[in-house]
Amino acid sequence: MRTLYLFLTLIFSVSCLRFRVENLKEEILFRIPLGQTNESFEGVVVNQVLTNVPLTIPNSSNISAMADNKQAVIKLFDRNGRLDATLGNPDFKPNSGIPHYPFRFGGIGIVAMNEDGDLIVQNRISSKGMELPQGQENLYKTYSGAFSTQGTTVLPSFLVQISQKGVVKFMLGASGKNSEPFRYIEFILPGEGEKLFVYHRIAEEMRLSYFEEGELKGNLKESGLDVFASNDSKEYDITLDKLLPHPEGEYVLGSFSYYSKKDKRFKFRRIFRFVFDSKSSEFLKEIQDPSEILFSIRNNGEFYIWETEDGGNAARLQVHDKEGNHINNKRIPFSSPRGQWRETYTDAFDNIYSVRIRAGALEVYRWI
Repeated sequence: MRTLYLFLTLIFSVSCLRFRVENLKEEILFRIPLGQTNESFEGVVVNQVLTNVPLTIPNSSNISAMADNKQAVIKLFDRNGRLDATLGNPDFKPNSGIPHYPFRFGGIGIVAMNEDGDLIVQNRISSKGMELPQGQENLYKTYSGAFSTQGTTVLPSFLVQISQKGVVKFMLGASGKNSEPFRYIEFILPGEGEKLFVYHRIAEEMRLSYFEEGELKGNLKESGLDVFASNDSKEYDITLDKLLPHPEGEYVLGSFSYYSKKDKRFKFRRIFRFVFDSKSSEFLKEIQDPSEILFSIRNNGEFYIWETEDGGNAARLQVHDKEGNHINNKRIPFSSPRGQWRETYTDAFDNIYSVRIRAGALEVYRWI
């Protein structure tokens, strides 16, 4: 009996260790003042909602970059919230002593930063000369949070890699340097070194493209993934949730949702591993809860599953090893009031960030 008791105690202890929860702590990195001056970031209140504020804020080497679509510039702030420099609109007049590097953007979209501090900017082609429905020519100069019932046309775009001093390294299209433009871009992820991953849509299918030094190294096309041709496709409608690259480009994780063909209800979600330019997949994990979603991949191969807790006031990141085994958990506790917190996101270097708007400032936190 004593032996059995010790055995059960050991199993319980191992189980608790295996699924322990590590409570992360917030560390503030940037506090950027919101205001109407050129030295601050101009957030605009529309119907009591703060707009013209990006959801995610890239940073590198103690500098953060924020796209101000109202003024067509990118503002660079230091850790103390002081404006360090601006790039963009040649007609923009910064305060004396703050350098401005002119570049005429057609329309600023997503902004990212690589580990060297270069900016990767989605530059939407100006609609001048294009036959678009009335009112759509300034679609991407509209503040975030704006709402319209009118149909819209997505403008094509290029990616511009530009230094913090305004030196353009290259223009990137869907097939590499100086090629045809991207259409719809969902996210841009700078990887290690000069690696860059772009998740975008071409001809109604999603595609993850992998670039290095501006050259296309590989891609994964939604229509070519073997998951859709499996025997499960006879019983389920399968939809692609997302494709996430490993930061070094070694492989890609894909998340897929399965719905019953009979009642159209969600049944489960599966995660597979792919290799660029290959159609075959490796099954890793099945998820039963539709609220649990693939969040990010770490450099060591572990990946996070996002799970909302405490009525949305906290998030649990389920940590899985490279083979899909659940090994532990990390918890992000959002302090009250929850409505101050906006997006939570990661970069290619295992950092987890959250954006918060509080007391007239936009704050960027890292969870440690």
